[in-house]
Amino acid sequence: MKIAFIGIGDMGLEMVPHLVKGQHDVIIWDRNSENLAKIIDPEIKIAKSLAEAVENAELVITSVMAVDVDDLHLGVEGNQGIIEHLKSGSTLVVTSTLNPEKIFAIRDALPAEVNLLDVPVIGGVKYAREAKLTLLAGGDRDVVERFTPVLNLFGTTKYVGKLGDGAKLKLITNVSIMAAEAGLRETLDLADQYEIDYGLVLELIQMGPLKPVIVRALDETNPRPLEKSVDDMDELLTATEPLIDLPMVEAARTRLRKAVDDAGGTAKFIDITNKVTALPRFKNR
Repeated sequence: MKIAFIGIGDMGLEMVPHLVKGQHDVIIWDRNSENLAKIIDPEIKIAKSLAEAVENAELVITSVMAVDVDDLHLGVEGNQGIIEHLKSGSTLVVTSTLNPEKIFAIRDALPAEVNLLDVPVIGGVKYAREAKLTLLAGGDRDVVERFTPVLNLFGTTKYVGKLGDGAKLKLITNVSIMAAEAGLRETLDLADQYEIDYGLVLELIQMGPLKPVIVRALDETNPRPLEKSVDDMDELLTATEPLIDLPMVEAARTRLRKAVDDAGGTAKFIDITNKVTALPRFKNR
């Protein structure tokens, strides 16, 4: 199958090789040439433009941050979006964590003969590398089933309902995930106050039900900036503001935003577990 993968960031870099292993004809594009330079597999074609990547693809998969979704798919003044280049009968799969309204905006702009699925993923870079992502597929069930063998190259695909339900469920699951991330940082804030070693605290937490949270947070191979977690919280709160108050998420965003700001904006995800993101009065203790 001819597949275009758009967005070679931390996740895309780990996902694309699985498509090649699945014997698919893969072409990629990213607006950042430095990201494209990280792909060295000769079996992966690198497009010179978004149009070149998309125009002949039967399946187009996008993986970008929510803030870039509208411009990439719908276009921005002076630059056409993906919808302008999709061929008749093709299918577009959006894997971003985003406000469901953005999915509906893409749907409303698509040509009638193009299929759309929203398939956000649960799991970070490590899960992408190991093909252990959970993919929440929303859209026409027959279309989802047609492309499930491809999506399963990334992990396990779960059909969750109509278009938009994938995006909604990703936001729902992110409420607990984000609370866990900020809760870990706040746990270590209290350890600082009591002058208890971080290593001991993290060891003890791993002896209980939160072990997967700690294992993910301690993954030294994860290049994800902590800023992206804050961005995901922004997207969640923007999407749900007209619907419901989420004070726990708001508090989590406040704490992680402070962590990022105190680190000069350079904190990595793993820095949740060390002094880089500690409260200023504890940083050098």
